[in-house]
Amino acid sequence: MKLIILSEMKSFIKQGSSAPQIDGQEKAFLKYGGDDVEIVHKNIILKNINRFTSKIGLAPLCEGFTRKKRDDGVYCYIAVSLVFLQDNAYLLKELKKHGNKVAIYTYDVWEPEFDEWQKVFDDVKPDYIFFGFKKSMEHYEKLGYQNIYWVPLSGDFEIFKPYDLEKTRLFIQMGRRNDELHEKMLDYLKKHGLEDNRDNYVYRKDRNERIYPDINELAKEISRSKYFVCVPKYYENFKRTGNINETICRFYEGMACKTMLVGMKSDTFDELFPYKAMISFNDGEDFEEQIDYYETHPEEYGAIVNKNYEYIMEHHSWGNRVKQILEIING
Repeated sequence: MKLIILSEMKSFIKQGSSAPQIDGQEKAFLKYGGDDVEIVHKNIILKNINRFTSKIGLAPLCEGFTRKKRDDGVYCYIAVSLVFLQDNAYLLKELKKHGNKVAIYTYDVWEPEFDEWQKVFDDVKPDYIFFGFKKSMEHYEKLGYQNIYWVPLSGDFEIFKPYDLEKTRLFIQMGRRNDELHEKMLDYLKKHGLEDNRDNYVYRKDRNERIYPDINELAKEISRSKYFVCVPKYYENFKRTGNINETICRFYEGMACKTMLVGMKSDTFDELFPYKAMISFNDGEDFEEQIDYYETHPEEYGAIVNKNYEYIMEHHSWGNRVKQILEIING
């Protein structure tokens, strides 16, 4: 069976903050899936028409490819959030109506939204659901859902890579800022006579700032930094996540840049990386002591970041994920 990706990358999702992640996933699926993966792009004109008609209560118009049965394929929609899946439920149902098999790959299935996700799953009745979060998958497994699988997230390793840049900066923290670690890094700089500037530590200055809007520039700046802060959303926004504490794309992206991760582990981190792969405060490690140790033992720093890079390339690329999905739908 082929995996047929239903892509929105030529539509409105291109403007979303998660667009680069989805773009990298789709490209990797096509690259590593070979002849077993193809892509169908949703029509942006039809998308805009349906946006308008939905406001006046008319039924959405469906794409032409939904009207015929594909016995050789499974249509897969990558749901980066609940809202995107809700917006595309009609399309998936139309595919099912004409006898096609349908799969959903989910990103942020947070606990407070379990019931809303369940409503869409029950409405669409997909043949397969692939969860990026393990605990989310286990929740629906307990409810009796069949053909559901944990297929962890990954990163775009065409963009996030070492770049062979000299590591001239100590710390980088992007996106959400963990205040506890932020204060530890500022204190470390002060104790070591280093200025609080972007030559030593890059972080968001205010809530609305995007440090490196261009994803290629971001990857290079991670690559030139020694320590990359990774903290799952669980520790900073429990109201949003509930009890879902997962290994998100950021962990893989930092490792792909051969930068040491520093922060808090997710619940699945040790399962995915069964060795010392980061400076983790779950394990009670002292911040200043750990940084000083690796600063004075560069060979051990290099051993960890090199092992991380090799390990994700062998076990945790999107190529590994599409292989797992293809084995499931063909198994």
